[in-house]
Amino acid sequence: MPQTIISRQRESNPRYPSIVPAVLWALFNRQLGRHLSFGTLARRLNSRVSPAVVSHGTQNIPIGGGYVVTVNHYAREGFSSAWIAIALSALISTEVTWVMTDEWVFEGNPLAFALRPPMRFVLRSLHAVFGFLPMPTMAPDYSDTAQRAAAVRRVIEYVRTHPGAVIGLSPEGRDALQPGMGELPAGVGKFILYLNRMGLRILPVGITEVNGQLAVRFGEPYDLALADAEGDLDGQVRTIVREQISRLIEPVSSDS
Repeated sequence: MPQTIISRQRESNPRYPSIVPAVLWALFNRQLGRHLSFGTLARRLNSRVSPAVVSHGTQNIPIGGGYVVTVNHYAREGFSSAWIAIALSALISTEVTWVMTDEWVFEGNPLAFALRPPMRFVLRSLHAVFGFLPMPTMAPDYSDTAQRAAAVRRVIEYVRTHPGAVIGLSPEGRDALQPGMGELPAGVGKFILYLNRMGLRILPVGITEVNGQLAVRFGEPYDLALADAEGDLDGQVRTIVREQISRLIEPVSSDS
């Protein structure tokens, strides 16, 4: 691709403030044993995005807590996935407890062996300071079923003890390997179904960059109604969740 085209594409993308100072602040506070509000930090960072983040359907955000936010794992070269959580936490007034990976594996990077340990420390510090709920990476061969099951149990126990919680997660679990919404890994459907049966409604969200702006669209909250309660529950729920999010991605461009 010609360099001039690449330069124009970069110029058309939003300008995001560096999150490095925020990460360093979190690391400092971990050493002091302090807990911080991610929502407060997110609103500060979000206000510095240029052009401003555009949102649609904010009237669909439930008042108070007791729901699970499901959002696509938007990805492009040069875009930090941290902005998915930042943008949503800035727009949702109730503190969002994010289910976040506890490791980056740096697939294909020859320096992965050196990058993983410090990144693991950074991620665990963010979990401790902001109260995120850790989940093993979904990258193949880097976690096992037992680890993922233990992480799911931790989330469920958290919801039991915090019935008004707002849980945030990207059910894809990693960057989409295709335009739009990627496939959801096995097991995610049953996990979301369990949360829904615990009383958490599902708030679908689509996020993407359109016309030089980060655009967020909130859909209407819903409960799961399965056609075959005895069939492949995991597959049915994955299909529903994926469709609910997917339909929110494309309409953003027509509204912007």
